[in-house]
Amino acid sequence: MSNGETLRPSSEEFVLLIPAGDEATLARARRLGPVERMPAQRGYCLLRVPQQATPAASWAAATQTLGGNVALFPVLYDRDGASHYPTGEVTVRFDAAPDDASLARFCEAHRLKLLRRNAFVAQQVVCTPASAAAVFLPDLVARIAEAPGVVRAWANTLSAYRRTGK
Repeated sequence: MSNGETLRPSSEEFVLLIPAGDEATLARARRLGPVERMPAQRGYCLLRVPQQATPAASWAAATQTLGGNVALFPVLYDRDGASHYPTGEVTVRFDAAPDDASLARFCEAHRLKLLRRNAFVAQQVVCTPASAAAVFLPDLVARIAEAPGVVRAWANTLSAYRRTGK
């Protein structure tokens, strides 16, 4: 979320990215708990696992069982309880537009792959973890947000909203 709101990671619900035809990963995921495909996003599934002591512990246990370089991200909840589904991308806004060499050093230091620069906001870039299975996304975002020269960092998400009222 780009509004600066801190989102709370789930201990039980995770977004799992499964490439088309990867039945082995899907079978391992189903041993952890129910898996449902997210119809609006190809390859995205919602995995529900038994709750561990913390969201990071649940993620670590699920990641170990899934093995390999499986992209698994906790569902994030806002203060109103609305769920936000991470895509695996992280947006970083710097205090000044980084040159190519500075950005390459930043990405290397944080084990990121640069996906794209924002065409409208020169200080903003979108990255993804170099290895999705190696990092708990909320921890990565927090570390990046504290880095020198970074104004803000956030996980890019798909969000579901409900209409309320009449």
